[in-house]
Amino acid sequence: MDMDELFSLARSALWSDRVRAGKELSSCVGRADVDTVLQELLLDRRDTAVIARTAEALLARGDTAAWRVFLVVWGLATPAQADHLGGATGQPLFEASMDSAKAQAMRECLTLLSTDEDEAVRQSAEEWLRRVNRALAHGAQG
Repeated sequence: MDMDELFSLARSALWSDRVRAGKELSSCVGRADVDTVLQELLLDRRDTAVIARTAEALLARGDTAAWRVFLVVWGLATPAQADHLGGATGQPLFEASMDSAKAQAMRECLTLLSTDEDEAVRQSAEEWLRRVNRALAHGAQG
């Protein structure tokens, strides 16, 4: 599926189309046009499944570009949207708790983004770095 088709799906009235667009566009994160559409999907006001599935696909990548898009919307999300965004971090955090290399990579992404030029990204990265450190410390004790 080409980019124009994915952008069209992202605007569809069908939640399942928007979920598909979010999942597929996540593989192209880091392009300005894709990042903008992903941010819109992560703040979807019509269906929380779109938020959750898009965030899950994005965070499954685990790279800085994916985390940056997540962090941009984190600071803009309503409490309900933030609940679904936060829920999408469960699997990556679990995997990080089981694999020290994944834990280190997650911490490195968030540390790097805590110096981002965008103040909102910096603040969100600092918040998530604290959350990740707490979750992983708790997991190591549990």
